[in-house]
Amino acid sequence: MRLEIASLNAPRGLAELLLDLGAGENGFGGTPVATGELPLPAYLQRCVEGTDVTKLRPDHVPQTVFWALDEAEETIGMARVRHYLNDNLREHGGHIGYYIRHDKRGQGYGKELLRQALVELRKIGEKRALLTVDSDNIASIKVIQANGGVFESEGHSAEGRNFGRFWIELTEGP
Repeated sequence: MRLEIASLNAPRGLAELLLDLGAGENGFGGTPVATGELPLPAYLQRCVEGTDVTKLRPDHVPQTVFWALDEAEETIGMARVRHYLNDNLREHGGHIGYYIRHDKRGQGYGKELLRQALVELRKIGEKRALLTVDSDNIASIKVIQANGGVFESEGHSAEGRNFGRFWIELTEGP
């Protein structure tokens, strides 16, 4: 599996991935494609522009969107890597959100996707990564812990869900 930075060219299987994601799941927000608010080309443009602070709303931080491609170059997941934290993300949201297509779960892709996203965050210059996860999302908690995540605290979302806050030290190396 490898990560590819979002571009205006949709990789094979991206539309299916976005439909699989739908309105979102376990705290990972959906996309305006699945809801019909934006066509795929406009969404891709938004992803590309997400790194440009001049094109963002004042309450948003720059983020890089990555597609996770399997060995056959099929889109099986995605990650959103936020370049830094604002107060809202420091409380709930963190540096990285990731999603693996339902039919590809349980095969180690989530662990590898997060590992590679952490490498990308380190390249941006961050030394630690905050990840937040719904407290009942045991699979994602295991992925975070497998990547060095250390539980810090529990919080409560505006939607009334409990979530855990985990920190991962971004050490030098592969």
